Amino acid sequence: MSFRDKFSEFSHLGTDWQRVLTRGVLMLVIGVTLIALTIFKPNVMLFHVRDTSWFPVCGFVLLAVGLLECFDALIAKELKDFFLNLQNGILDVVVAVLLVLSSGDDPVRLSLLIAAFLMIKGIFRIIISYAINSANVTATRIGAGLSILFGLFIWMQWPSSAAWFLAFCLSSEIALRGWATLTLALWLQSQQVPE
Repeated sequence: MSFRDKFSEFSHLGTDWQRVLTRGVLMLVIGVTLIALTIFKPNVMLFHVRDTSWFPVCGFVLLAVGLLECFDALIAKELKDFFLNLQNGILDVVVAVLLVLSSGDDPVRLSLLIAAFLMIKGIFRIIISYAINSANVTATRIGAGLSILFGLFIWMQWPSSAAWFLAFCLSSEIALRGWATLTLALWLQSQQVPE
């Protein structure tokens, strides 16, 4: 069995496509809502801290997504799925905890962490999209490419290094992952054999 064939067998995953669809829709809606809030009300004060924009909320959403990925690792039926979900979940949880605990500090201090996080997540999703034999990898590749681009923008501090831009990029990452998860759920649905 080739490397690609090992990853294309998601029918053995035991993943309920409806649960994946629900998660994808929620992530997409929350991400788009945070994008709109970041654009239209960038200077909001949360948790009695100024100049953080929607940064702490993005951290809490990322924490919830990371914990869900860790849960997916616990219920995985195969070892490869366990490690795939666990490493994604741990990365999300660690970065989210750092974001939430540092919400009272200057958010620019965490800009390199966020840039690295976005680039790592984007690169990882592109690699996985080439390993999976799916018809719906275009959404994943576009979202991953945009995450890498946002990571580069944060690293170059262009167009801004303000908290609102960091929150915008994190919100975009959440929305793009929701979009990719949504397309994965639709693909999982199409892979199910009718009984």
